[in-house]
Amino acid sequence: MVHPPTGAELLAAEADRAGEHGADVQYSHTAGVIDLTWGHPDPSALASGVVAEATASVLAAEGWKVLTYGAPAGAMAVREAVAEHDSAVDHPIDADQVLITAGSSGGLDLVLSLRTVPGDVVFVEQPTYFLALRIFRDHGLRVVGLAGDGDGPDPDDLARRAREHRAAGRTCLLYLVTTFANPTGRCLDRVRASQLLSVAASHGVTVIDDDVYRDTVPSAPPSLHSIDPSVLRLGSFSKSISPGLRVGYLVAAPDVIADISGCGVLDSGGGSNHFAAMVTAEIIRSGRFDDLLRQGHTRYETRRHALADALRGGPFTFDEPQGGFFVWLRLSDGIDSAAAVVAAQENGVLVSDGRNFFEGEPPGPYLRLSFSMLDEDLLVEGARRLTNSFMSRSVAGTGD
Repeated sequence: MVHPPTGAELLAAEADRAGEHGADVQYSHTAGVIDLTWGHPDPSALASGVVAEATASVLAAEGWKVLTYGAPAGAMAVREAVAEHDSAVDHPIDADQVLITAGSSGGLDLVLSLRTVPGDVVFVEQPTYFLALRIFRDHGLRVVGLAGDGDGPDPDDLARRAREHRAAGRTCLLYLVTTFANPTGRCLDRVRASQLLSVAASHGVTVIDDDVYRDTVPSAPPSLHSIDPSVLRLGSFSKSISPGLRVGYLVAAPDVIADISGCGVLDSGGGSNHFAAMVTAEIIRSGRFDDLLRQGHTRYETRRHALADALRGGPFTFDEPQGGFFVWLRLSDGIDSAAAVVAAQENGVLVSDGRNFFEGEPPGPYLRLSFSMLDEDLLVEGARRLTNSFMSRSVAGTGD
């Protein structure tokens, strides 16, 4: 019996093809290496059939409306579908609190374009999503890493730094990934969250919650927006349906949504990814979205446990995540994380250097591993290769 190709096999074949013809997808491949760096959904699990059926259905039902410019905030049918979904999994919201975006990254970029100017400040937890740091720098923002502990960023440090920068006339933002965070896999302690929200409100700091991993598990802690409606909450269907559709959304107060939807780019181009968003709404309304979520919950839970079990007993410590796509490893003091990455690659496994997730020097050596794209057998083998790489003296710090 011939089995369909795994996600790793599909990506390897595409990378080989791209080497001759140019790339079609966002991926790079090293032959013979198990790659634990990519935090993407498994391409073999993407529901092309579901998307095809929804596309045919929405075209048959709506015709030209799917192909014309969309309303700036997104088609009302899409906003209503998103509101219904979020009301079921988090807390009740209305369609006028939703704006459709080009993925969560597009939503973040849109907010920064409209709410900041170069020289403004964004406070981040340490560690944080490394590509968000790049987006902030693209906008010329000052990135300020906050002190923190196992419960999250220090509210007193936020208050002190906010006073300093607000006194200098700078707009201040606080960027958080509160639910099964990239890279740590942790959820922000909700007592700490309330403290941070209180400080932000007192000091005029806008809070952005990049909440894109909520749908990777059946249930998750309440969002920050459910605690404080002034929070700008970013959501996405990239992890649950398809990253290629580029459909995300912003949840905010109705007046904020109305203000953002009146911007020039949405007035000129209409709603973000109108066609793909209408297809997404059809998937949600048809009930197939719930099927995809359940399949994803099972897939990621199995892979999460497989990798965590295989890592136990190794020369590092970690807290097993309860959701998301990542395991965050703390290495022993005296080990250089960059050397650990090199040694791992020499042993046939790619991992991410934890230094990339900090603004400034990290407090210790860390590695990030992703379990989302690979089958359990590859995850177990990758963990074995990583553990074996620590037998190499090249991993030790310069002081050894």
